[in-house]
Amino acid sequence: MDMECIVAFGLCGLLFIGISIPLVLEKIPPNSWYGFRVPKTLSNREIWYKANRYMGKDFILLGGILFIYNLAVFALKPAFASSNSINTILLIGGMGVIIIRSLLYLRQL
Repeated sequence: MDMECIVAFGLCGLLFIGISIPLVLEKIPPNSWYGFRVPKTLSNREIWYKANRYMGKDFILLGGILFIYNLAVFALKPAFASSNSINTILLIGGMGVIIIRSLLYLRQL
């Protein structure tokens, strides 16, 4: 178990939260750099804000899970020998779920 990895994944969780808050609060207008950027969201401001708010909430949840899990791993070091594998599964699996959920939501808009 690498302490640097625990810190990195925990910070990744906080980064997800920090990046997502402006999207949830609808502070980021349509742009080509930041947010849920697909032709449908970029063509309509109302869809942009709804889709990004939806996706942002999921990323805040994933960020919270990553941060809390790594905080627990940090506190209970010996009990979590495979934390890097679990972190990788949480990160990649969580992002995959978010992408699928966001695309399905976008189809409804």
